[in-house]
Amino acid sequence: MRKHVCMRPGRKILFVLVAALPLLLAAACTGGKSGMPADERILHIAAAANLGYVMPKLIDGFREERKEFAKTDIRVTKASSGSLTAQIRNGAPYGLFLSADSRYPEALCADGLALGKPVVYARGVPVMVYREGTGCKKGVVCLAGKRVGKVAVPRPELAPYGEAALDILGRAGILEAVEGKFVYGASVTQTFQHAITAADAGFVAKSLLFGEGRGALEKAGRQWSTFPSDAYDARKLRQAMVLLEGSGEVAGAFFAYMQGRKARDILENNGYRVE
Repeated sequence: MRKHVCMRPGRKILFVLVAALPLLLAAACTGGKSGMPADERILHIAAAANLGYVMPKLIDGFREERKEFAKTDIRVTKASSGSLTAQIRNGAPYGLFLSADSRYPEALCADGLALGKPVVYARGVPVMVYREGTGCKKGVVCLAGKRVGKVAVPRPELAPYGEAALDILGRAGILEAVEGKFVYGASVTQTFQHAITAADAGFVAKSLLFGEGRGALEKAGRQWSTFPSDAYDARKLRQAMVLLEGSGEVAGAFFAYMQGRKARDILENNGYRVE
């Protein structure tokens, strides 16, 4: 039996067993010990929305590096980290959780729903997307001006990039002047859509400006800018991953791959910082 190294002392064993039952059943059907060939196994990954454009590249890299899993069915569910955490607590049969921060994986560890401690795989980079004519080339203070009517922000209670946005505005001393203009997105990808269509500006992940996102940004005629390192608490965007109860051989292999050079290079080339 594998040990829950993150389990909170005093947690009732019955609760853990009941919560983990759907995942254990999924593992019995799809895990590495099932005897099924690799092309019949399924790996379910819960991935933070900011990983949307890079996940196909990461999966391709995994298949190249681990050829024994070249035909494995890998399915990715993308949503805000808070929403995915709620799904996991409700028994969703994910084998691996790639979060936009470290707080949510740590919480799952405390609940006894994870195997081992979270591992940081990248550091997210927040950016501001804005339309021309807003004066935002001069910095975030533009958002308090009359030329900006709506500002797209991920819901901070669900998405770490939303927390980063509040941090940036708070440190700039303009949060109170801007919060009345907020248009909330349920995830950072939904916020990106708001930022290039309905809002004058918005806070999103730099990773969304690659792949299809770059084309959408250019088509909408939007500009973007990054922030200096002291503009927000970068520790809150240390993106961590954790193996979940019931995960099998493929999940463990992908977890190890995400800590290797190939995955790190892919992330670094698609808008992330790698520690």
